Amino acid sequence: MNPQRKRIIISEIKYWKQNKLLPEHYCDFLITLYAQGEDEKEAKVTDAILVKEKKKSKRTINMLAILAIIVSGCMFVFVHYPVLTITLAAVVSLAFLLLTLRKSTVQSGIGPFLYIVASFMLLLMSLKLWGVFFEGHTMLLIGLLILNCLLWLFAGRMLKLLYFTISGAAGLLLIIGFLLISF
Repeated sequence: MNPQRKRIIISEIKYWKQNKLLPEHYCDFLITLYAQGEDEKEAKVTDAILVKEKKKSKRTINMLAILAIIVSGCMFVFVHYPVLTITLAAVVSLAFLLLTLRKSTVQSGIGPFLYIVASFMLLLMSLKLWGVFFEGHTMLLIGLLILNCLLWLFAGRMLKLLYFTISGAAGLLLIIGFLLISF
């Protein structure tokens, strides 16, 4: 069994034992079974490693979020350089999507966060493109929003991510509702 998966299972069983979700003797049996005879000292070391991995993952997510906020903010602050800021945002979004292809990114749990940030940046790029080149064409804005929602719906179905499927469907329903009310 994968050592990381084994550590996660053992930590979950310890959580069950601590919160009395299972009888204590069941938890002891399961810990012994999954630890495969490791002593308690080794189990504490694996718990410490798990805590370090979680801290590293949180630190990485925070740094990526700060980068995304800075790049997204630059799109709307530096209005005199729209092509440069949109290109920068596109490169960062593409880099986020390429990071999700790495196995270590998926295993650490950062993948869904990268998907969400990349899709949010794509929405902001769409709005910036509309604001710079097509301002005043409301139907084009609605078309861009529908395209974003369809992309979210497609990504949610292909990647089996429920939050993308719900976001895409809800966005489409809101746009259809807006169109029905306004016409």
